This record gives sequence, structure tokens and C-alpha cells, in this order.
Amino acid sequence: MKKLLSENITVQLIFISLVVFLSRLPFLYVGFGAEEDSWLLAVTAKNISTSGVYEMSRAPAHPLQELIYSLMYDNGLFAFSTNLLSAIASVIATIFFALSLKQIGFKHYLFASFAFAFTPVVFISSTYTIDYMLAMAFVMAGFCFLLKNNFWLAGCLLGIAIGFRITSGAMLIPFCIFLFPISKNLRGLLILIFTAGFIGFLSYLPVIITYGFSFFTFADQFPYPNIPKMFYKITVGVFGIIGIIAIIFFALKILAIKISLKEKLRSSEMPAKLFLASVAVIIIYIISYLRLPQKSAYFIPAIPFIILFFGYFLKSRAFKIFCVLMTMSSFLFSVNITDSLRGSAHSPLAMKFTMAGQEIFVDPITGPVFSDYTKRLNKMAYTEQVFQKTRSEQRKVVLICGWWYNELLVRNWNCEQNQNIKLAFYSNKPTIQKYISDGYEIFYLPEQNLYNDQYSQMKFTDSVAKPYM
Repeated sequence: MKKLLSENITVQLIFISLVVFLSRLPFLYVGFGAEEDSWLLAVTAKNISTSGVYEMSRAPAHPLQELIYSLMYDNGLFAFSTNLLSAIASVIATIFFALSLKQIGFKHYLFASFAFAFTPVVFISSTYTIDYMLAMAFVMAGFCFLLKNNFWLAGCLLGIAIGFRITSGAMLIPFCIFLFPISKNLRGLLILIFTAGFIGFLSYLPVIITYGFSFFTFADQFPYPNIPKMFYKITVGVFGIIGIIAIIFFALKILAIKISLKEKLRSSEMPAKLFLASVAVIIIYIISYLRLPQKSAYFIPAIPFIILFFGYFLKSRAFKIFCVLMTMSSFLFSVNITDSLRGSAHSPLAMKFTMAGQEIFVDPITGPVFSDYTKRLNKMAYTEQVFQKTRSEQRKVVLICGWWYNELLVRNWNCEQNQNIKLAFYSNKPTIQKYISDGYEIFYLPEQNLYNDQYSQMKFTDSVAKPYM
């Protein structure tokens, strides 16, 4: 009987792996991603590969990712290869989440695993060059071995996750919660903390040698976003419209049951350590997101534990419906801007409205995954237009590129450079004045006059620069 059960579990895990991987495969061929950071990682990898010197892509550094990508540079399929790593990492994270659920005796681990893998922010982060799922693969693997009381391996895996993304170190707190009472698990606690810290420290040695401890900060180039944008990113940006409606609906249902006391909640079945650890993860990553609310993906580590909560508090049928809705959320009801240069495609059924000066659409028949994919295509198409124009430029031009900068740098790889063109990320007033005195005309790409003012904290760009396209 045990052999049959083991074979059945193996078949299910293979099935999950294939579905998750194949679902990502069509989206791996479109550049490095919609995020400018993904293109910056490619630029950094090339610089490390060609110079042999470690370079940080952005604070607080992601050394394992940066070094691995540098070894992959110039393989002929660089973008596909780095995107493929994210897809494989998402499969690993999903499998170890499923194995963790089996370890704690969670009945509907298959549904929960699909809900995690197809949560919109997880799906999208699995298709392009970025660190989120690489770190998450090792976090979930570490969690799985922690549940098996293999503290050495759990600590090593968490240390590797830290090497991909330093905020993974915050998972030490919920991991340690599993070792209470400390008096009985002091040895395991010390092993876990030591191994995670030591491996994490070794991962950051190239960063420390190159930059000292000045790397220990974070990139905060622009003002804190407004409250609606901040709220959108941690709700709809993470779970999609269907997903966030499902969370609100079932959370209210649980609350109503608790208040009415008509039905006993299933919370008593959730182990106390798991409950406290899950609460800790969610609180930690809410705080982490609020500290710098720029990307929805910052909240990814909390998603498995949110799914766990609903798994314990809902009845079987309700939890299965919840998981199906979370999965559907990747494919229906996309929300994005209509901007033809960096927005997403939408169907004729899309509803449009204006918010904070931008036209936004809600499309019931295209989901967040399709929306991200078409955004990548649009951004690459516009980059190509700018690239072709700069190739034939006869004037001496400084072009303020902003979020197009890294993508243009990559597009210029292996091409003869036009010496009349200088690409700038952003530029302050003294630097621009120096360029002008050297005979350069100053131009900017769409919207980058506004962001150049924010970046330099000086409102002057429009007085010295003109639109380029």
C-alpha cells in the first residue's frame, strides 16, 4: 500500500511539474522581461563576463544570480536561458511547497500547489530574468527540509536563497518559530542560524570585497508612490482581480462563521507553530513591501502561507473553489495601462477609465499573464524604433532614456556604435550643462523629463531638453 501511495504521489508531482513548466514555456522567448531591472541584470552579467570583475546590478546586490548569469552570457540564447532558469525555479518552488504540505499532512496539497504556481505574480515572475523565483525555490526547499528536522540542509538552502535575494534572510524568523520551545531545540536553532548566516555571508563575499559594506542599502530612486498605486500592487498586482475577490469573499465567509458561531472553524487543526510562522511571514513581507512598495513581487514569499491559512480555515469544497479561482486569475480580467509604448494589448471588450492622468483598462478576456507578455512586446518594439533612429543620428545628442536605458544598451550589443549618441539613464543639471557646453543637444524619451526631475530632485529638464521621438 505504501509503495502504491508513493508511486501515486510521484506521478502527481511529475504532473504538477510538467503543467507548471509547459505553461511558462511560450513566454520565455520575449527578451529579458518588462522590468528594467531584468535588462539591467543582463547588462551586469555581460560586464562581469567580459571584465572578470564582479559588479553589482543594484543594491543590495544579488550575487549568486549576477555571477550565474555572467557564466551564461554569450551562449547564443542568453535571454531564453536566463528566463528558463526562472521557469525551472518556479517548478522547484512549487514541488517543494507540495512536499512541505505532504509533510504536515495537508490533504489538498495538489490544489494548493496549483494555486501557488498560478497566482499571477508568481506566474509572471517565472517567465523572465529576475531573482524572485530563484530565491523562492531555495526558500521552499529549506522549509521542506526544516519540517524534516534536517537543520543543516535547511540552513544551507536558506543561505543560498539569501545569496539570490537578501530579504530571504527574513525567513529565519518563521523558520525559528518551528523550533520552539528553544530549550528542546537549541542545537537545531543554532545549526539553522549558523548555516544560513555562513552560506549567505559566503555568497556576499564578492560584493563585500568589491564594495565593502556600502552595498547594504536599497535602490529608492523615486518618491514613495501614492496610496492607490501602493494598495493596487499588493492586492490586484499580486493576486489579480479574480484572486483578490476570492480572498476577500472567503475571508469574509470565515469571519462570518466565526462571529455567528453557527459552525466550528477548522483552525484547531492548524498546528500552533505553523499558524505563528505563517502569521510571521505575512507580517514580515507586508512590512518589507511597505518599506519600498515598488514591485508586487516583493510579496511572493507570503503567498504559500496565505494559501495555507485558507486551506485550514475552509472546508474541502470551499478551499478547492478558492484554489481554482486563484488559478483562473492569471488568465482573466487583466488590468494595465493603454499606453502604446509600454502598456499592454487589450480586447474590444476592455473597459477604460482614467486614473492619475493615465488611461487604464480592465479586460475580462485577457489575464495578467497575457497583459505582461504584450507589454514586453510593446516595449521591445519601441526600443527598436529608438535604436533605429539613433543609428542614423547626425547631431551630437545626449538622450535621457530612463526606464528604456538598459533595454537600449542590450539592443546596442554587437552593433557598430554611433559616436554622436550618448545614452544617459538620468542626468543632473551640472552634468547636462557640461554636455551642452560640449556642443550636445539634450533629448528625452517619453515621460523621462518628469522622472529625470524626480531623480535629480531639480525641476529643470524641460528648460534644457526636448522630446526625442
